[in-house]
Amino acid sequence: MDDQHGPVGYWAPPAGLTGYVTGFHRFRVPDVPGGYRDILLPSPATIRIALHDGARWSTRIGNRVFDNVPDRTFMGPTSQAGQVAVEGSGTLIGVGLRPIGWAQLFGGDLSRHANRVVPLATLDGGGEALRDALAAAEAAGDSPVAAFAAWLETRLQRRPPADPRIPVLTRLLDDPATSRIEAVAETLEMTPRALTTLTRATFGFTPKVLLRRNRFLRALSAILIDPASGASALEAAGYWDRSHFLRDSHLFLGCSIRDFVRQRGPMNQLAIQRRVEALGEPV
Repeated sequence: MDDQHGPVGYWAPPAGLTGYVTGFHRFRVPDVPGGYRDILLPSPATIRIALHDGARWSTRIGNRVFDNVPDRTFMGPTSQAGQVAVEGSGTLIGVGLRPIGWAQLFGGDLSRHANRVVPLATLDGGGEALRDALAAAEAAGDSPVAAFAAWLETRLQRRPPADPRIPVLTRLLDDPATSRIEAVAETLEMTPRALTTLTRATFGFTPKVLLRRNRFLRALSAILIDPASGASALEAAGYWDRSHFLRDSHLFLGCSIRDFVRQRGPMNQLAIQRRVEALGEPV
């Protein structure tokens, strides 16, 4: 049995899915006067299933507003923070996709979905069975892992193996020591132009944006976990000075860190704590 009372839950993927997904999550949003508001940090592509209970969900990413989103959605990778609003109570269950997961599950040009939310049916042609399985697990007090994993594993087997360079590229881009795009291209024996084509198709953005986003999220997560970390967190993430970090804050969050902290809903910090406990990483 799973904890039926916690508002936020994170679960590590089973061994067969570790390379394809980042982990599973569940948010139970209460019905509060005026609706619930919170912020989503920039993230990889995500499949999300809403068990509405009459709730109405909307998301704003940059200048794009996605109102009354369907109960089965695909949120592309984001380079900007998302503002989420919920009217009524509901449960949101999702899974984050690694680049190789996107390539193996769906394929195609992921940049078409960057900073966007589309119906899952646009990619999968359905998702009803997944929603029903997750609803049954929720009603039984079980975690969503088994239901979601079964759905994912079936789809992973339908396509030929994806480009083997993608996991290598992922490790290079996630490495704090990686700072030069040219060095990444040389390691993969690709031209910078070919590298950009590959990252846009499988990560959603150019290598420059990805390196900059990863550096910012490393610094931000360290500060959110330990506000006293300050300059040491910035230096460890790869920043030379605070002004550079503040510019990136406005680029990726649309505001200063102080304003971001002020706007956070109660689930945001709890989600970071739960994610660290389950997956070992805050973002």
